[in-house]
Amino acid sequence: MKTIQFFLIFCLAAVLFAACSKDNDSNPAMQGIWQGKWGSGSQTPTNFFQFKMESNGQLQRLDEQNQVIATGTWTLNGIEFECTYTHTDGQVHRIAGLYTDFDNTIIGTWGYHPSKANGGEIELMKQ
Repeated sequence: MKTIQFFLIFCLAAVLFAACSKDNDSNPAMQGIWQGKWGSGSQTPTNFFQFKMESNGQLQRLDEQNQVIATGTWTLNGIEFECTYTHTDGQVHRIAGLYTDFDNTIIGTWGYHPSKANGGEIELMKQ
């Protein structure tokens, strides 16, 4: 009987340990260059926009010459994409959007920190 109790306690502990272990949020599908456009206010997105996303949740915003103009972090929770990045001049922007895996796009809004929506719209596609 003690053997059965010990076994059940061991199994329960193993399940709890596995459930509480750190999740790996890296998503290799997100890693790479994402390019698109941003718009200001209600303007249709027409301005160049590019990110280099790493699988560890880090990102770099790049200009048209591939120079780093901002650094930050990103997360993907299901289809909900969010990122926060700081420009070299100290200005902080945030993005919230929906990721579509079948066409590798993110459609959403950007904002001036702490908002994710008071700046305008964004469209990104993985290159």
